[in-house]
Amino acid sequence: MPLGEEWLKDFLSEMLAVEKGGVKLYEKALRELEHPELEQKLSDFLRQTERHVELCTEMLEAAAGDPNYQSPGAEAADHKAEGLLSTQVPAELTDLNNVENLVLAETKDHWDWDMLASVAPKIAEPELKRMASKAIREVRKQEQAHLNWNEQTLTKLAMEMATQPPERETAEEAESME
Repeated sequence: MPLGEEWLKDFLSEMLAVEKGGVKLYEKALRELEHPELEQKLSDFLRQTERHVELCTEMLEAAAGDPNYQSPGAEAADHKAEGLLSTQVPAELTDLNNVENLVLAETKDHWDWDMLASVAPKIAEPELKRMASKAIREVRKQEQAHLNWNEQTLTKLAMEMATQPPERETAEEAESME
């Protein structure tokens, strides 16, 4: 059974919104970065995510969709990304929070591309099917790498925080020790 054209346009609209949200989250993580050793990977993933935006836009246009239109799923994805971007945390939690946000976004991204791979054989329009298959081949391994690295980095940052001594004692704590 062929794929519903409206469903596909709405899904591609949502994928585009998720990827655009990912660009904003990577930009924020880089702008606020406290661990310079993370900069290269975050920069690489930002560039790849910008490419994913291009691919989603091209597929949406090929499906006769409007890249400026936001499907209900795209509106929800945009709202979620804005929520993640607006989260305020103490300075010592900035990198941890930003990478955690990337884990959340990359989990959805990874699922989106897997879902597209599942439905691509059912795309009726041959050129769009070819485009989707080509994009999937380019992106799926990247998405897996993004998710794995962000999860591992989140764990590393959390362990670093869990095992570091307190920065300084308060005056009250120092007095109670005397």
